[in-house]
Formats: sequence, C-alpha cells, structure tokens
Amino acid sequence: MQLHKIKKNLPLILILPAAWLSSFSLVLVFLIVVLFTSFDKTNHTYKYSIFSAKPLVLGIMTSSTQNGDPRAAKIDSVFRKYNCPLEGLGKVFVLEADRNNIPYWIVAAIAFQESSCGKQIPYVDDKPSYNAWGWAVYGDQVRTFESWENGIQVVSRYMGERFFSRGVTDLCEIMKTYTPPSKGSWCKGVEFYQDEIHEFESPKH
Repeated sequence: MQLHKIKKNLPLILILPAAWLSSFSLVLVFLIVVLFTSFDKTNHTYKYSIFSAKPLVLGIMTSSTQNGDPRAAKIDSVFRKYNCPLEGLGKVFVLEADRNNIPYWIVAAIAFQESSCGKQIPYVDDKPSYNAWGWAVYGDQVRTFESWENGIQVVSRYMGERFFSRGVTDLCEIMKTYTPPSKGSWCKGVEFYQDEIHEFESPKH
C-alpha cells in the first residue's frame, strides 16, 4: 500500500524541482537585465557629468569658446561700441580667463579703466607697447608685450596667480596691490565696465 502511494506521487516529485529550477532561472535573467540597464544609465549620466562639470579645468578650451561663446560676443560688442583697438579679441579674453580661473570680463574691464580699452597706451621707441593694462608701468619704465594677445595672456595669468587663486576677488582689494594710489576710483571704474559687459544687449532692429 505504501509503495503504491510512492508510485502515485512520483511524477509530482520529479516535476517540482524542474519547476523550481525554471522559476529560479527566470528570476536570475530578470535581475541580470535590470542590473545591466541600471549600469548603462549610470554610465551615461557619469559621462555627461564630466563634460558639464564646473569649475573649468585649467588649460582646456571649452567647446563654447570654439563655437561662439556668448561671453566673447559681449566683450567684442562693448569694444565695438567704444571703437576699441581690442575689438575682435573677445575669444582670447575668455580663453585666458578660463585657463586661469578668473572672471571672463575682468581683464577687458581693466583695459577700459587703464587705457580706454587700448586707445591710450605707452609707446617705446615709437613702437606700441600693447600694454593696455598699465601693468608694470612705473614712470618712464614701461612693460611691453609682443602683441595684444600676449598682453592678455600675461595679465590673465597674473590675475589668477596673484589674486583669484588666493581667494582675493573683491575689486577694491585687488586695487590695493594693482594700483595703490587710486583710492577707490580704480575699482569703481573696473566695476562700471564689468556691468557694461555683463548687461550689454545687441540693438534690436
């Protein structure tokens, strides 16, 4: 009698492990698919975050600088408004600002304050000094640059190393080192041209 019951339940005993194994396999496949999909999404998000990360890395030219940065357009538009010799160099100002982690407008604004944006620069041996920033000018001693671009590079690097990398960002604090005799007029002038650049809007036709 007992043997008869065992024979009767034998198919059920054989089916249960097979069913359990099949269910386990389906669950395992589902988990693998979910994990792979999650990893793929995480990976894409990580890649995107690399290219959108700030602050900008030193020495890297951003795609916006290459393809028409609106910051460069603002600088050039203000230079054009005042008929400045520095017009057309907006990209250089922005590139050097990004390289040295300084505000994009500051070296351009200093050029306005120191030389009317390059209109009133010292000459040495009847040659232009390309020094629109009053940088290292002491009486008859004038620091000359090879070109406007060279001047932008040197002054941007100086601003980054001497001030912004040390946490000195206030214009009037910068003035105390850059041009001590100014007594406030320098930082107010630079701030005025900062606002000019920031707030510039192209005329609507």
